[in-house]
Amino acid sequence: MPDEPSAYTLKVLLQDGSSIRRFHLPVGEHLVGSAPEASVSLDLPGVSRRHAQLRVLSDGGVVVTDLGSKNGTFVAGRPVREAAVAGFTVLAFGSVQALLQPADPSRSDVLLEPPQSPTAPGKIGRPPTTVGLHPVERLAESLEEVLLPLCGEPVRREEIATALAERWIEVLPLGRVEILRSDAVVAAASTAHRVPRATASLEVEGAGGWKVSVRAPEPVALAPLAPLFRLALGLLEALPARWGPRNRTDRTDRSDRPAQETPPPPGLGPETERIYRQAGKVARSDVPVLILGESGAGKEVLARWVHSRSRRAAGPFLAVNCAALPRELLEAELFGIEKGVATGVEARPGLLERGSNGTVFLDEVGDMAPETQAKVLRVLESTSLFRVGGRAPVTVDVRFIAATNRDLEVLVEEGGFRRDLFHRLAAFQVKLPPLRERREEIPGLAARFFHRELEKNGVASPGITRAALGALVRYAWPGNIRELQNEIAKAALLLEPGEPLDLQHLSERVRRPPGETGPPAVSLTLDEVVQRAEREAFAVALAAAGGDAARAMALLGVSRTTYYRKLKELGLLPEPSPEYHGRSGRFEG
Repeated sequence: MPDEPSAYTLKVLLQDGSSIRRFHLPVGEHLVGSAPEASVSLDLPGVSRRHAQLRVLSDGGVVVTDLGSKNGTFVAGRPVREAAVAGFTVLAFGSVQALLQPADPSRSDVLLEPPQSPTAPGKIGRPPTTVGLHPVERLAESLEEVLLPLCGEPVRREEIATALAERWIEVLPLGRVEILRSDAVVAAASTAHRVPRATASLEVEGAGGWKVSVRAPEPVALAPLAPLFRLALGLLEALPARWGPRNRTDRTDRSDRPAQETPPPPGLGPETERIYRQAGKVARSDVPVLILGESGAGKEVLARWVHSRSRRAAGPFLAVNCAALPRELLEAELFGIEKGVATGVEARPGLLERGSNGTVFLDEVGDMAPETQAKVLRVLESTSLFRVGGRAPVTVDVRFIAATNRDLEVLVEEGGFRRDLFHRLAAFQVKLPPLRERREEIPGLAARFFHRELEKNGVASPGITRAALGALVRYAWPGNIRELQNEIAKAALLLEPGEPLDLQHLSERVRRPPGETGPPAVSLTLDEVVQRAEREAFAVALAAAGGDAARAMALLGVSRTTYYRKLKELGLLPEPSPEYHGRSGRFEG
């Protein structure tokens, strides 16, 4: 974060009148020109390489100095060699017009800063201990972080391999990691948006048939990592025998033991964190999961998280939208089809066959036709299916996760959804709250999406301003997380180089003050309004401070006592999660 807030803003009108470029100027000297090193870089006709200097003074004034430019520097329409100005002032650099004005702190104070480099590879939100380290150092740290805490714990090799693969994806510039044993994939992790078209690859073999296969963007040097990958494989092979793979019988015998705590992703609100903690416990079993919530609330994200924490993590995760396909096509997609059912049709397996040893995600299951519901119920009860047009049963082994934005209980009562199928799918049921009910998550989500767009587009930006972040937190987001993601992606495309994301980049509906579009959707009692405002203010400060309590207190202007008292009152302190009792099948605590 900048040491001092910007004191002035320089708005430059491009000569075609198409847009305005904004530069935030803190106290100090700022070079204006077409040279790449200029802090106010104007690669425009008529602007010299070193055109002028703007010296922002701590007392609120600005000294404008012409640096011998060819076309001159102007203040209020008059050419100057040096002039002192204050307040709103019209400037010109040659024929390029600009407005110098005192900065609005809410629009110049950048709260959410991007990673150190806008194009630096790496997963958003990786632990700060790895930032700036050489890849070899990152890999060495990952071995220590993952393996040492597990010493003496009854953990399977597959679970350790999965933890290693996920950690390597977080801290290394890799697109995909696979850990294999005897050519069978034991663990895999990837970050799809970072897998480029052209990739470098490395395969490292270790003792006992273990192998690591990685892909990374060129020109990343993978060879120096080989010895540490080999060390990791050696450690996996050297684990005590009691840590070896458990068979299906052993898995059943251990199901009544308390599940190991699975930490939820960072940046969640208290209610969402509670949901993820419960889902993390259920993930270790094979019971079906039903996720309810509005469109865009993150149902598929939770489903993928459950799969990645399950014993089936090395298997496929296959998703189908039940509302997007007609009944006949959906059944062929799910159950497969036999050759000759129709002219030119070849035999092919469905998702339930291809998802063997993995997870099948039935999105918008509430829109599934009754005939298809009956066939899905048969698979749940008998673990076998018949392809469309087939007569021989096919055995399948998949875990079902379903999701819908509809009220299934109402559909059951109305006869639109089978009661028996509902109870089978809802062995574990959660309801994700809409984004408007968990506004404390908006700053973290906005930062993650913004950083991702900067990496994708190769654009440099100092971050998101306080004013823009405030508008994002206040907006109701009827489209939930999906709408927020699309809004950030659109705003990032409008950025000029070096410009923070500010109010003018947001859609009008987002930046418009709440209340202008009709009656409020929430209670307006004074206590609730105050609590809501405090909760949003604390959420923004916590996200901006990045875990630094002193910085958050300074942003909020509160004492240490008030800070921690408010965190407790607003429910922003982490709470102990309930324990899952496998024998009773209930959550308690």
